[in-house]
Amino acid sequence: MIRTLNDAVELVHTHHVITEVPTHGPASLVEKVLGGRPSGSWREHAKGRLAYRLGRMLRASPEVLAVRLVEGKVAFVDPTLWPSVYRVAMEPSRRRASLAGLSPEARELLTAVERNGEVRLDKEGPWTKARQTLVERLLVHFSEAQEEDGRHVAVLRSWRTWASPSLREDATTLSYEDALARLREACGGAPTGLGPWVF
Repeated sequence: MIRTLNDAVELVHTHHVITEVPTHGPASLVEKVLGGRPSGSWREHAKGRLAYRLGRMLRASPEVLAVRLVEGKVAFVDPTLWPSVYRVAMEPSRRRASLAGLSPEARELLTAVERNGEVRLDKEGPWTKARQTLVERLLVHFSEAQEEDGRHVAVLRSWRTWASPSLREDATTLSYEDALARLREACGGAPTGLGPWVF
């Protein structure tokens, strides 16, 4: 049973990729916490609050990468696959396709992230939709953090700022096709692939 953050992190290390909520792909945090696939809304389950809390904690953990990889849902990724994620995120042809149709607000926010390396935003506010678009299209790295005043904020980083030099070097050894193949294998061959912005 998954009860603590350590349990959840170990689950990610064991499976390499888990989704937060059930999909047609890999194991999910919700299923592991609840002890099976929920028949109704998992949030109304007796352990729904625990699953939600552990999901927030995983998003903030430096041991796990939270990224939308499976059916547009959040997936938690083990460090062994971070070079593959970085390689896919930075692929020029994929990024060009992901930039198409961005709203002016999303482009402005992306420019700020690329220029400053990091931007912190209130989790809900005027930039929420632009932020969600950039995260869904793998154009920025997303995590959550708690400020000194106790507020939880969204942290957007450029992928280059997030990645260590050794991780970037490891990513250069992978072709885009190899990186995609590794992620697809780890994601259990989800029918809808890794999301609309990965091809």
